[in-house]
Order: sequence, then structure tokens, then C-alpha cells
Amino acid sequence: MAAKGNDTAEEHSVMVTNCAAEQLHQVQELVGMLTDAQYVHRPEGASSIAGHVRHCVDHYTAILAGIDSGTVEYDRRVRGTALEKDRSVALDRLGEVRSEVRGLAARPLDRPVEVISVVDSDGSLAATRSTAGRELLFVSHHTVHHIAVMVPMARTLGVRVPERFGYAPATLACLR
Repeated sequence: MAAKGNDTAEEHSVMVTNCAAEQLHQVQELVGMLTDAQYVHRPEGASSIAGHVRHCVDHYTAILAGIDSGTVEYDRRVRGTALEKDRSVALDRLGEVRSEVRGLAARPLDRPVEVISVVDSDGSLAATRSTAGRELLFVSHHTVHHIAVMVPMARTLGVRVPERFGYAPATLACLR
């Protein structure tokens, strides 16, 4: 459904949350296709699929927290958690986050948030203004990018991933 000038804020919230929840669902599906060993396999010089999953979950967790606090900090992440080591923990957490994201559909996403970002290797920070909806769309599209990285990794491990799995919504619309 295309956004139109007469769409309500509620309709926009539903569209945005559906988009985000769909990306989480695809990550969950991909993780479900893997064995425990494939999930944590780390190719030389690259991150594991588990690392990409943790990164995506961290971003969703940051926006979920930021909607209530008014501050989003994507760079506050903890690496090496159980989610990154245990596929069943990842599947459970993806389901929880997806449920939380779906719950946002009833909330106005035009609420302002401040995004705090590390902008230099010395730890310098910058703050920018945004909205909860814009940031949820960013995280959704960021997740598509990570799925696009994880899918070829899974295929090299022998996983049969559907052909158009992990495509961006805009790409799928173009292919229609």
C-alpha cells in the first residue's frame, strides 16, 4: 500500500511496523533454516550469521527503548551475548522483539527522538533529531542489508534459501 497524503498516522504506524516485523520474521526464518553449527560458523575474515543477527536485534532494541526514552543510541551494543552463541536464544529473542515491534502499531510513530551516534574512532558523539517512525524504517532497511549478507553466507554452508529471500520491499515491488 502506497503512502498517500490522506493516510492517517495510525495507518502509517501500521505500515511501518508491518515492514519492520516482516524483516524480523525473515531473520527468524533464516535462523530457523540453519543448524547450530551453521549459525555460529565464522568464515575467515568475516562475521558469523550469529553476529549479524545480534547486530540487527541490537538495533531494534535501541529503537524500542528510544521510543519511550526519547533517545536512540544504536552504538551501545554488547557483543558476545548468548544470542550470538545459541541459535535457540536467538530464535526466542527475535520472536520477542517482533512482538514488541508489532505492538508499536497502536502508537503514534511521529514522536520525536534524538539519535546519538559515535562519529569518530576517538568516541566523539553527534546528536541528530528524527522521529520514532523514521528510525524504525531505518532499522528495517538496515536489517534487509544484513539479510542480504547472511543469505549468501547460508548458501555457502549448503542451506537452501528461497531465491528472493531477503530482498528489500522496494526491490520486490519493482520485480512485480
